[in-house]
Amino acid sequence: MSINKKIIVATAIGLALGASSCRKLLNVNTNPNVSQTATVETLLPAAQLYVGSSIGMDLQVVGSIWSQYWTQTPVASQYISLEQYAPGQDAFSYAWSNLYSGAENFYQLGKLADTQHKRNYKAIALLMQAYTFQVITDAFGDAPFRQALQGQYSDGHIINPKYDSQMVVYNGIIAYIDTAINIINEGNTVTPGTDDLIYGGDMSLWAKFANTLKLKVLLRRAEKDPAGTQAAIDSFYATSPVFIGTGEDAKISYGSSTANKNPLYAEESSTVLANIQNLAGSNTCIDTMNSNGDPRAYLFYEYLPTTGTVVGIPQGQYNIKALSGTYSLPSTYVAGDCSSVNAENSKDAPVNLLTSWESYFMQAEVVARGWAGAPGDDDALFYSGIQASFDYAFYSNALNNEYGTAGTTTIYNDYISGYLTGTPGYWTVYPSTGTSAEKLRFIITQKWFAMCGNQGFEAWTEWRRTGYPDFFVIPPFSLMGTNRPVRLLYPTSESTTNVNFPGLAPLTQKVWWDIL
Repeated sequence: MSINKKIIVATAIGLALGASSCRKLLNVNTNPNVSQTATVETLLPAAQLYVGSSIGMDLQVVGSIWSQYWTQTPVASQYISLEQYAPGQDAFSYAWSNLYSGAENFYQLGKLADTQHKRNYKAIALLMQAYTFQVITDAFGDAPFRQALQGQYSDGHIINPKYDSQMVVYNGIIAYIDTAINIINEGNTVTPGTDDLIYGGDMSLWAKFANTLKLKVLLRRAEKDPAGTQAAIDSFYATSPVFIGTGEDAKISYGSSTANKNPLYAEESSTVLANIQNLAGSNTCIDTMNSNGDPRAYLFYEYLPTTGTVVGIPQGQYNIKALSGTYSLPSTYVAGDCSSVNAENSKDAPVNLLTSWESYFMQAEVVARGWAGAPGDDDALFYSGIQASFDYAFYSNALNNEYGTAGTTTIYNDYISGYLTGTPGYWTVYPSTGTSAEKLRFIITQKWFAMCGNQGFEAWTEWRRTGYPDFFVIPPFSLMGTNRPVRLLYPTSESTTNVNFPGLAPLTQKVWWDIL
């Protein structure tokens, strides 16, 4: 990652444009010899938009396809290489570039906040660096970390940063989080306002974000080092951490103007892709949701007006003879529709970074493993995760009746009670007296349902970590036989310009915490 690099000076116009598509409009270089007029108020949203662009576009697509929420439509070809498990080396270059650009801006934000004694800005900068680097190392494996953000002359002008092992990155992430937790609301309590696109400067929510992110970081190594993870979590829980709850999801909202669009919709509706519908619903997810009477299928996917049902395409069968209108598209709620009469609503879909259902399911996992919490709490936390998913989907985002005409007359309580008590209801019957493995299977699979189309990368990462869901299929045109991708490829920019590049890693080479 040769870095000369990118400190963004974001004007109001630049931020509005950047919100619609960071991959094209915020990916700029600046001369390190020229002084840049940056403020904490401009660095914070610019950095958040970089991360939102990566999570909401490139990583959302690959994660949602490899998590078998979405599949390539028969009428287009944009993502066939992902279905074949044969992406080119630069398939993920924008994700890499934007994540590092975000991390660089958070780093500079932290430095500037230090000079101005704005500790809350510093805390947010550290937390978002931690979040961003976890995504980077979970996606790519070893990565520049300790030297990665030192491209400016004032930072040492390291333009060929060395790669650090994933364990080193993870240790650094924990250090960032712990420091942030200790300085929130310390000393000068100047806080962001609307320049904070995630929580609007609410530091009580950032404190919960910090605790929830730390729990996620610790759990990621649960299979790699169970004893060490248990000890770390027991110690962490001894501090009585408070986690993200219902309605406290960390997300970036879009749709305030025609220029401020969800990054996936901005890309799909760009002049390059020209509103060609590349994404369809996969029947791996749709059939499973339908068989369990899960009404969220009617939010995550668009029902067919002719039948009032949600119908998927077999995963990876992009050459199937299926006409448009005979299968369901990902809904505008998850920004997956770019071609129907309702497509414009996709611009309003948020990008989720860390959610309440994710928080509850992680807490349930801790108890189910016997590491912390009272026995039986996992049962309540499991159902709290389902409840949080329903609350978010039906109360906050049930716009445009994406879930069908029944939504105009059937109230939310009927939906969730029908789902939890209906027949069949296999995935809603938590195995309270089962083994830890049996409980984990239900927890992660319900987390997968909740993340459908709105946290695609995280869902794929959880599958790599746990092996759940355990009913994924091998796409028929896969070029990897019975194998599946377990990491992303480094971009060409690294292999050709960074003298410290360690060499290409194939899609089948596991990241450090993946032992399944």
